[in-house]
Amino acid sequence: MDTLATDNIASRLRRFATAVEETRTHAGERSAFGRYRAGAPYFALYPLRSLMFSGETVSRVFPQHREEFGRIIRELAALEEEGGRAYRGELFRDLSAYTEAYRTLLCYQELGLCSPAAIAQDPLREEIAILLAELAGEFPLDDIRALVASLDETFCILHGLGGAGAPRTDPTGG
Repeated sequence: MDTLATDNIASRLRRFATAVEETRTHAGERSAFGRYRAGAPYFALYPLRSLMFSGETVSRVFPQHREEFGRIIRELAALEEEGGRAYRGELFRDLSAYTEAYRTLLCYQELGLCSPAAIAQDPLREEIAILLAELAGEFPLDDIRALVASLDETFCILHGLGGAGAPRTDPTGG
């Protein structure tokens, strides 16, 4: 058995549990770019879920991993219920802020203040994709999706990527 994959799942489960607990505990301290962010549980959940249910690692997921995952998912559901519509609105506002930050990163790059490699490796674009997936159907996202697609295209044009090497848009890691 591949202990690296098993250790990675256990580590990601701990990260997910911590994100849910800190998001609940520090509700008054949350901010889009602060230490405590409303989206933190989802930023941990989506890659973890992808890892646990991918064809490559599904056989390495132990029953205790699945039990722990279910327990944390229930805690996240309780957090969402406690926060209600205001919590989901906070996620939407953060999505808007992240989209503007992504636009700003591209402007900085054009001014020579940040490198294309830094933009490509920044987790911001993946976090945008995760929030778009999470908030689908709850908020009007068409304008944000169009802006992000335009920014992705600009990124590719600026770096001659022709679509290859574009920032990841699939929050499941696929």
